[in-house]
Amino acid sequence: MPSETLPPGLSRRTLLKTGLIGFALVSASSAALLLQKPKPRAVIGGLLVLSAEEANVLGALADRLCPANVPGAPGARGTNLVARVDALLDSVDVESQKGVKVALMLFDSAFTGALFGERVRPFSQLQGEQQDAVIRNWQHSGIGFRRTLMRALSSLVMSAYWIDPRTWPRIGYPGPPSATGLRATYVDNLVDLSSLGADAAKGT
Repeated sequence: MPSETLPPGLSRRTLLKTGLIGFALVSASSAALLLQKPKPRAVIGGLLVLSAEEANVLGALADRLCPANVPGAPGARGTNLVARVDALLDSVDVESQKGVKVALMLFDSAFTGALFGERVRPFSQLQGEQQDAVIRNWQHSGIGFRRTLMRALSSLVMSAYWIDPRTWPRIGYPGPPSATGLRATYVDNLVDLSSLGADAAKGT
């Protein structure tokens, strides 16, 4: 299963190189769109790195990418994914934290949506099917930075989701084998170190 590390593409330096920051610098006439705030929703536990607004955006995206539509496996909300990602961010460098924050802000921004003729409301305030359309637009955009940002955020969400054992039945993954199980499986390939040591001693 994937380990809990940040995916490539979410460092602040990478975002600067791909021009994302430039799209966030808007004129005064567009400020009203950019400053629209998503409506906060309850987040389990206290947040360590993410703001309530950023957690709201992450939660809205995760709900669409990892819905609870298969019996026996929870959706993103059922795995406390936002809290998991927030805890992960608390363990990485400030540069990576800022990268995630900028990515979430740009993805949610009403101005970013309006810039591409996509929407005039924040992603987190759209209805489910509308959010799905936005995600598809970013995934298949002809503009590289949009695809890069979407891949990075999707990788972050999916890594945090699939690391939770409660999601494994969804893909038929039984979990990592025990040491005993591994030994039984590969018993014919194991090397008896004690025998090797004895043989070496005889040969000296």
